[in-house]
Amino acid sequence: MVVLIQCNGRHVLESTEGLADVARERPMTKSDLFRIFSMTKPLTTVAAMVLVEQNRISLDDPLSKYLPEFSKSRVYVSGEPPETVETTPANRELTVRDLMRHTAGIPYMGAGPSAVNRIYALRGIDHGAGPAAQPKDGSKPLANAAELSKRIAAEPLLAQPGERFTYGNATDVLGALIEAVEGRPLHAVLAERIFKPLAMNDTFFEVSQTKLDRLTAAYAARSTNNEDAILKPMPTAQLGQGFVMQVDDPHSSLFAAHRDIDFGGAGLVSTAGDYQRFLGMMLGKGEFNGVRLLKAESVAEMTRNQLDVQALKTNSLVKHDLGFGLCFGLFSASGRAGGAVPVNGYFWGGAASTYFWVDPARRITGVVMTQVFGGDVMPYYLEMLDALYREPARPISAVSGVTVTANAH
Repeated sequence: MVVLIQCNGRHVLESTEGLADVARERPMTKSDLFRIFSMTKPLTTVAAMVLVEQNRISLDDPLSKYLPEFSKSRVYVSGEPPETVETTPANRELTVRDLMRHTAGIPYMGAGPSAVNRIYALRGIDHGAGPAAQPKDGSKPLANAAELSKRIAAEPLLAQPGERFTYGNATDVLGALIEAVEGRPLHAVLAERIFKPLAMNDTFFEVSQTKLDRLTAAYAARSTNNEDAILKPMPTAQLGQGFVMQVDDPHSSLFAAHRDIDFGGAGLVSTAGDYQRFLGMMLGKGEFNGVRLLKAESVAEMTRNQLDVQALKTNSLVKHDLGFGLCFGLFSASGRAGGAVPVNGYFWGGAASTYFWVDPARRITGVVMTQVFGGDVMPYYLEMLDALYREPARPISAVSGVTVTANAH
C-alpha cells in the first residue's frame, strides 16, 4: 500500500507498506504504478468540463447532438435475453449531465441482477477492467470507442433518464463523446488537457516497457463484508485473515499491451503522487502550481449534489447518506458513513482498492493505493479517515516515525 496525505499541498503523511509483487518479493515504493480503474472517471469528466467551458458541448444538451445513435433510446420493461425483451420509449433524451452523474440508465455487464446487465454481457459491451469481453451472440468484438457507444445505444436503458443512479459504462460513452468532438483519441486529449499541464508524467492507458518494472501485481481476495453500499465500514479487528490470489502479472498485464479502446471509465494507470497533483488542482478550484485547468465555477458544479431525492433513494449511496456530483461521491454531516469523514468533502475509488478524498474546508487531500479486487481494504481506509477526522484527533504514524495530527491543520 502507498498512502499520501497532503495539507495545502504539503506532505503530512507519506507511507509505503508491504510488497508490490509478492511472487518476486519486490517491496512497494511511492513511485509504483497502479491500475486506478474508476478513479479514471473524474479525469475523463474534467476533460469534458474543459469542452463545456469552451462552449463546444453543454451539460444539458441532448446526447444525440454529439452521438446521434442515442436519439431514440428505449427503456427495459421485461423479458430475458436472448429471448424477446419488452421496452418502452424513454420519456426524454439522455443529456451530457446524465452521463456525468450516472443517471443515464447505463449499467456494467454482469454487475447487477437486471436483465440489462446480462444483455451487455451477451453483446460483449466491455468495461475495460479485464481481458476484452467476447460477445456471446456472434457479433464482432468492439474495435473502438465509437462502436462501444453505438452498441450501448442499441440496447435498452436500465431506467428512465434521470430516474436513478446507475453505475456503469456512462463515462466510457462520455469518452466517446470527447473523441467525437475533439476528432482524436481520448488518450491524446487527456495527455494535452490534463496530464501535461499538471506534470502527471506517470498516468496513461498503456504502460511502456521502460516503466513496466514499476507496475504492481494485481490480486483478488474474498471479502468478509459484502453489504450493498458504496462505503463498507467494518471494525478491522473483526476481519478474518485474508488470502490473495494473483490475477494480473505486471510483465504480462493487459495494461502493458495496446488496446483499441481508451476506456474513459476504468482504463488508466497512475501513481499516488500523480493523482495527488490532480486532487491539488481540484482543491485549488481548478488551478495547480499556477496552471489553471478549470474555472472555479466548474469545480463547484462538479462537487455539488446532482441527484434528486428519487435518484438518491434507488441506489447504494443512500445507506450512508452520500450524495453524488459530476463523477464525485459526496460526504455529508449525518454521521451515517460508519466513522468520521470530511464533511462536505468528496471522494471516489477504483475496483482494485484505490481511494481518494478531498477536504476543501481543511484543505486536505488523500490518496490510498493498493491492488486487490474484493478483499477487505475499504475498512482500513475508512478507519484511516476516522482517525483523521474524529474529535479529538488520534495520531497517525508514518513509516518514518513522524506523527501527524491532521485535523489540527
